[in-house]
Amino acid sequence: MLQIFVNDSPRQPPEPCETWGDLLAHLDEWAAAEGVLLSAARFDGVEEPSFRDGDAARRPLVGIQCVDVRAVPPAALLRECLDEAVQSFGAMAALAGRLATRYRGADLTGAHEGLRDLVREISALVRMIGILTGALGLAPSDEGDGSGVAREMASLEELVRSLAATQQAGDWLGVADVLEYDLPVAIQRWEALLRSLARGVPAPKQG
Repeated sequence: MLQIFVNDSPRQPPEPCETWGDLLAHLDEWAAAEGVLLSAARFDGVEEPSFRDGDAARRPLVGIQCVDVRAVPPAALLRECLDEAVQSFGAMAALAGRLATRYRGADLTGAHEGLRDLVREISALVRMIGILTGALGLAPSDEGDGSGVAREMASLEELVRSLAATQQAGDWLGVADVLEYDLPVAIQRWEALLRSLARGVPAPKQG
């Protein structure tokens, strides 16, 4: 029999409930009524990072013994997302350093592939930050942190364009310089800005 736990508390499964998508819809409805959001899901103890994806939603519940979900206040989830964005930027800085070494060496094929991956990750992260900025109510035209986000987005997008132009020109040492010197500086500014935004997220009410 399927067991369901929300924040370690047991919950009765709805009827009928054949797929994870069916159960997710039920849990989302409950969470909305409680003023919380689902932030994580585990199937038989195994984390499902993409629990909202279509493939996961179609997964039959037959054969699954236990589903654990985590529900948190919106502010807590927002803080988690901002913290994850900071960590992602840190990982990008490390990748940029490795790619700079490759562009100064002979492994250009690996360097080009890595650069494409890096640009995709940067673009995806910028889109996510745009969503988080909206959740914080910081429109690009806002003063204060909102204008800071818009300014840093524009700066990072310009840096990515510069990388692409330098690569297309075949200036491998120039690409290496951007990756080793310019990009880390931009990442440091982003990390500081995201930490500032996280501090500005209201703490969840107690009781």
